[in-house]
Amino acid sequence: MAEQFPVHRARLVFDPIELQYQFGLEHPLQPARVQALIDLLERANLWNRNDVRTRLEARQASDAELGLIHTPDYIAAVRHLSDATIDQQEHMRLSMRYGFGDGDTPALPDMHRVCATIAGGTLVALSAVMGLPEGGSFAAEHEAPLHVFHPAGGLHHAWAERASGFCVYNDAAISIAHVLRASEAKILYIDFDAHHGDGVQRAFYDDPRVMTVSFHETGRYLFPGSGEVLEMGVGSGHGYAVNIPLEPFTEDDSYIEMMDELLMPLVTGFAPDVLITQHGCDTHAWDPLTHLYLTTRGIVAQIKSAHQLAHTFCGGRWVALGGGGYDLYRVVPRAWGLLWAEMSEQQVPEQLPWDWVERWRVEWEKDRARTEMAQDVMGKPEAERQFPSTFLDQAGDFPAIFRRAEISHTNRLTVGLVRHLVVPPTVRQAFARTRPRSPLAGLFDLLHLNKESVPSRSRTLSTRGGPILMRDFCPPSLVERLRAESGLRSFARIPEREHQLLLEIARGSDCALALAHTPTGEIVGQVTIAPADDWWEGVDNLYEVAVEVSANWRQMGIARHLLAFALELDALEDMILFAIGLSWHWDPEGAHISIYRYRELLVKLFATQGFQEYPTTEPNVSMEPANVLVARIGKRVDKRVTSRFLNRLLSSSNLARL
Repeated sequence: MAEQFPVHRARLVFDPIELQYQFGLEHPLQPARVQALIDLLERANLWNRNDVRTRLEARQASDAELGLIHTPDYIAAVRHLSDATIDQQEHMRLSMRYGFGDGDTPALPDMHRVCATIAGGTLVALSAVMGLPEGGSFAAEHEAPLHVFHPAGGLHHAWAERASGFCVYNDAAISIAHVLRASEAKILYIDFDAHHGDGVQRAFYDDPRVMTVSFHETGRYLFPGSGEVLEMGVGSGHGYAVNIPLEPFTEDDSYIEMMDELLMPLVTGFAPDVLITQHGCDTHAWDPLTHLYLTTRGIVAQIKSAHQLAHTFCGGRWVALGGGGYDLYRVVPRAWGLLWAEMSEQQVPEQLPWDWVERWRVEWEKDRARTEMAQDVMGKPEAERQFPSTFLDQAGDFPAIFRRAEISHTNRLTVGLVRHLVVPPTVRQAFARTRPRSPLAGLFDLLHLNKESVPSRSRTLSTRGGPILMRDFCPPSLVERLRAESGLRSFARIPEREHQLLLEIARGSDCALALAHTPTGEIVGQVTIAPADDWWEGVDNLYEVAVEVSANWRQMGIARHLLAFALELDALEDMILFAIGLSWHWDPEGAHISIYRYRELLVKLFATQGFQEYPTTEPNVSMEPANVLVARIGKRVDKRVTSRFLNRLLSSSNLARL
């Protein structure tokens, strides 16, 4: 009888060699945390290292594979420093030149072999879920993994030419670079470590095929000191590096709110083929090296969000890595055990296995004084300092942070700014944030006071491609009956997802959606009007306009006629309408014209409806010369509101703290 494979198609990468990744007994990063994890998984019957159906073999990455990220001289230096017989002066010279001399990342015995094995483990994992030869061969599709967990991976600080932050070879970056060389896949990398994922971001800062997203404690207080919101990528990679710096002592509720506000709209606009996540659990309240204050509730929410994204956008293709975590026995094994349980669709027991607790509590007691002293230095509140007996944290073990409201408010401002900078307007409108009721909420009713008449208008437009029906204030029921034409993919890249965005906009109480569609029900164009985001806080009656026409229906006058149709209602004279960030979404890639020509065409399009270009310090425009802000101030807008708007255009107050 053929052996039955698990339906979850999840595998774990672990090689005993990885336990030799140790920088000394006094170093905060200890391989015992991985050993404690494996022991927990086996004692809780969550994984069996002898079961080939849930195991994926690591191997040593070749110099050519390491060279996809690291320079040849750096790889040679790592080899030399691995040799125990190296001359002391040469050892010192290489250590100082290549980042091993600052005490954080000292050279370790047999360093090249150990670190190349960790890099190879992640490369095999990502190759396996992508179906590349380096991931191994499988007898049938159902035997090939969709999810792979590599707990020893996630060494995200290493740069091309130097070690940094306890990291020698950047396994995540090497694996991503390998997939990019072998395919045209688009890769989403999400880093949940408390420290900014600077090495991975640096490796792909100009590449639009890789979106790096990092949730981390602000670098104003923590290594490596980078990861501010305005680090957004360069060249064609602008907008594909996303950073969410968290305030110190951020708790679960604020953390979960930020993920919920940002991840789905970000990923919708990027449409990745595979997800790779780094789950450093130094975000936990007990971690001695950071100021963040999560419990397992926030960590579980993070894990479940990643799982949902993998299945919603990537066909289930997901590689998860370990990363940081310096409460070696109380936090790391439980957090990563929860991650493996989610990936393999298993329930964790409420109680930790008693024999596991007895074994590892002894190790924790040995290190307890040093850990608690480090927590005190970081200013963390006095918590219940005992060894846990349950997989999940007990809420009563974590005193409340007295600055909770202030911290949460600052985090909301941060995520609002990130959305404004990197999420295209139509996507922002589809994933509207919870906001105070707009002065024009219920716009649908305001513009059509006679509810006995048909609330929306329609008009037929003749084009050389055939007749087009235009309708404004489209109700969700109508949008559901239509479908997106194949070229309608400016914001979400895939017509089906574009259609879902429009449906969400139609469901909004304070958004107006005008569509152009064929008689057979294919949507070929859209104009949305929605309240301005948090960046414009304090300016009343301000609405953002976004326009899109299918690539297959351009140069037929649809954009001009549909925009005029959507904006001709007299009630819009009570509003300020604007459009912004016209060049940073990916749509110009398919226009076959320069970005500056594209900008010129859009300015002319909006000028037909009374919009004019305004100078502004708004970062989308000031950071990217090809961008533009155009606005139309309604005839009945109060002069004080107009003045606030014009002043706001030249005010960078929202950036002052960055």
